[in-house]
Amino acid sequence: MDYKFIKTLEFNFNFGTLIAVDFSSCCEESNLFNINEEIINEIKDSVKNQGIPDLIWFKGIGDSIKYSKSKQIIEMIKESYPYQKIGVYLNCAIFQDEIIRENFYECDLVAINLNSIDPLNFSKINKCPESTKSKEVLEGIKEFSHKFKGKLGIYTMFLSGINDNIKNIEDLREFLLEVMPDYYSISNYTLDGFKPVSDEFKKLLEEILKDIPFKVIYMF
Repeated sequence: MDYKFIKTLEFNFNFGTLIAVDFSSCCEESNLFNINEEIINEIKDSVKNQGIPDLIWFKGIGDSIKYSKSKQIIEMIKESYPYQKIGVYLNCAIFQDEIIRENFYECDLVAINLNSIDPLNFSKINKCPESTKSKEVLEGIKEFSHKFKGKLGIYTMFLSGINDNIKNIEDLREFLLEVMPDYYSISNYTLDGFKPVSDEFKKLLEEILKDIPFKVIYMF
């Protein structure tokens, strides 16, 4: 069976085996029910051939379909596989909307992309809509973290010359200590002509985060 949404079963050293479901191949105008049925069929085929994964991992939600509809997808999977763990990767912008973020309380793992909390460049650095209000986003993340019962991760991507500076690290550290995620994951963006962050910055990053009371995962 050729898969449209499912990526190959992978082994991730942090989460075990996973099926990655990517919504980037569909659009807002797509019939969500049909998409759900296709996804379920692909998952069932993958489970039949390769076994039950530790995690079904969703990405591309919001880039391609409405956040408010994603709960239907999660419910359909839970109906077929009641004990299946589900994780989602989300842009920080959605957390300014209480109704939308409520869709993800039933997940087992939520990873939030947050590259900076600087209000002046918040939308640009975090790839959010221009209408995004940084204060509401950050307050929404804090509220979500206090209510969420699953595993919470914050993911920061550093871009050389954009957000690889001491102030950004210190501001992120202060915010992370308020949120207290289960893990904090860090990488750097090297596509589109961007150079890797410097070794000096990496050492500075490790020094500032060395005593943080949760797991830090360095991905460079």
